[in-house]
Amino acid sequence: MVATITVEQRTRERSIEFALAMDIAMIALYTVAAVLAGSLTMLAELIRGALMWMIELIALVVMKRIHRGRTAMFEFGSGRLEQLVNLAIASGMLAGAGWIGLSAVRHLAGGEATGTPVGFALAAIATAINFYVNVLAWDAMRRAARIGGSVIMNGQLQARVVKLVSSAFVQVSLTVAALSHDSVVIVWADSLGALCVCGFIVHAAVGMIQHDLPDLVDRSVNEEVQAAINRMLVRHFEDYDRLDLVRTRRTGAVVHAEITLGFRKDLSMGDVNRRIEAMKASLRQDVGDADVAIVAVSC
Repeated sequence: MVATITVEQRTRERSIEFALAMDIAMIALYTVAAVLAGSLTMLAELIRGALMWMIELIALVVMKRIHRGRTAMFEFGSGRLEQLVNLAIASGMLAGAGWIGLSAVRHLAGGEATGTPVGFALAAIATAINFYVNVLAWDAMRRAARIGGSVIMNGQLQARVVKLVSSAFVQVSLTVAALSHDSVVIVWADSLGALCVCGFIVHAAVGMIQHDLPDLVDRSVNEEVQAAINRMLVRHFEDYDRLDLVRTRRTGAVVHAEITLGFRKDLSMGDVNRRIEAMKASLRQDVGDADVAIVAVSC
């Protein structure tokens, strides 16, 4: 059965759909500008934009499947699926940064401008339009994320911030190249613009990998969560008779805790359930967004 989509979820989807529609229009404009300008920065922006558009499209498809409950095969939720999408975005960003950096170094070593003044002027106009589009797309995603963002939504917002800042640097470099008549200035402006894009992409991609990669491997939760579980067990010491097992894991940003407790045989199911719910509520107050399962056994 397909899940009902909430207003917040639909707002997130529409923000990404709007950004994708604007991006595809800019990719078409960038293609024309890259052909006419012969600029390394313009070509790098085109390749980066096309790659990021495809990755964002995948992220949108995954988000829609999550919102519609079509991830039943993921027994412990979709957190890891969202992390994988973020890592795919980061990998694409690193691949693009590597190509940009290598090409910029070769461009500087050559020392000759390959573009034309008219081409650079068109490229500068295209990047100015792209900067405005990125501002609109960033604002839409920012407002959608404030409603209640997911891991994918946060990843998309981070990627959009990189696009916004890098597009500003690209616009400056291409404007300098368009206004200059000195081939050396043009080469340096074009190459430095490309290297700035490379730096922003690498910084954002490394941050995403450092944040998301550890959650893809099985590991114990941090000491604060373990301490919160211990506090809950001490606080409710009189509500159970035996502690059998405590298992914890993390899926994305969500902590999963499975606790097996022994209860007296003379307690009714209603009493046991009330005690279990009280313990769950107590633990969630300390650890926030947590999936807590307390298994009751008789003793």
